Amino acid sequence: MIKHNESLTDEFDIHSFFRVLNQNKTKIWLWQRDDTRRIVQYAMVRKVDLIKKVIHISPCSSKGFKFKTIQDFFFYNAENSKAFKFTARDLSRDMIIFPIPKAIQTVTKEFLKDVELVEKENEDKFKHLRNTPRVQPNSKQTVSIKRINIHSDFTHQEKYTLYDISSGGMGIQVDDPSEFDIGEFIEVLMINSKTVPKSMSGEIVSIKQNDNKSEGFKVGVKFSN
Repeated sequence: MIKHNESLTDEFDIHSFFRVLNQNKTKIWLWQRDDTRRIVQYAMVRKVDLIKKVIHISPCSSKGFKFKTIQDFFFYNAENSKAFKFTARDLSRDMIIFPIPKAIQTVTKEFLKDVELVEKENEDKFKHLRNTPRVQPNSKQTVSIKRINIHSDFTHQEKYTLYDISSGGMGIQVDDPSEFDIGEFIEVLMINSKTVPKSMSGEIVSIKQNDNKSEGFKVGVKFSN
């Protein structure tokens, strides 16, 4: 649902909207639907070009943009519920350029419930399906991993915050939902500064938004050994 009386249509207001996003380094939601799924990523406004009348945005994820086509993008700023659709002029891994829109709509909370971008985590929902309970660390702990690509080669080492762990799997925290892909395989190398005593590898099986108590996203890993 759209609140037309709260939409931005004045050119100066629209320019100011993007300048504030740029100055505050605000994270905005960006998504697009392909044939099988909806791709959701965070992005930031990097440049407001009033001469060429375009906006430059870059990905927050270290993996870059994963979008495949320039069409049917949806842009959403959660801080003031402003949104619009656009077709990009240029798309690359590191940058998207699109025309400054003629109007920016205000969307309702009911609309956002209907288009839930990333499923929210619900620990209680799946507790009965687990062979062993997940344990959350009392203090901040880290996990170091390497990704295993399709050729069974390893990427460079990466470090994330540990969310929870059990003998059957673990959860790690990320800042962007596109940092991992469902079906991707990883190997755990270290927990904190200690090397794991035996080989630990697994598959990414879920990516969910943390509950209201914490920011970010939980990546669920199912151990395969």
